[in-house]
Amino acid sequence: MQDDPEIDWHREQITKNRELLAELQSGNTAGADVFPETQAEIDHLTAQVEQSELIVAAFEKEHPRE
Repeated sequence: MQDDPEIDWHREQITKNRELLAELQSGNTAGADVFPETQAEIDHLTAQVEQSELIVAAFEKEHPRE
């Protein structure tokens, strides 16, 4: 089975956005308050990851790997 290019793109985005989230969250472990802009970016990236995960999961449900 060949994957859909859109699904491949979503998989790449999941990886990329998780890495960005890890960087942003690790920068906030100093115990200080999180800047509102940083928290907004964390929330945005989290939503993007969740959306891409849903798209990939739906695709995999329709096209199971053998």
